[in-house]
Amino acid sequence: MAAMYQLLAEDCGDVLATFAYAVYKQHKVEVMHAMYRLRAEAALQNFLDETLGSRKRELEENFTTTKIGAQLQAIQMAQNQKRSWKGWAADVSGNLAVNFVTILVIAALLFGFRRLDQMLNEFGRNSSVLSK
Repeated sequence: MAAMYQLLAEDCGDVLATFAYAVYKQHKVEVMHAMYRLRAEAALQNFLDETLGSRKRELEENFTTTKIGAQLQAIQMAQNQKRSWKGWAADVSGNLAVNFVTILVIAALLFGFRRLDQMLNEFGRNSSVLSK
């Protein structure tokens, strides 16, 4: 038997040493099993982290080169063009045009209602519904 059994046999009899050696071997197996299992789990976790990290980087790179990425770049370019004086002038003139059209619509409604009121008053006076 091994040197461990001889150490155990020095302190006690053969029967007790045999049982002590069996307990020692069982403990050794359990410790080794736990240690290797922990190492295997750590290695597997590292492998998964590296693999998934690599896949994540690949997906991010593919995303930026796809149609969506191209659209985002086009939007960014359009925003950069608006930052120039030509873009600013186009925005200002567009806003002024919208404001001018809005004023015309409001004025047309106002004068249209005023004209309608005059027509109704004139009709009412001519038809004797309203007093003259």
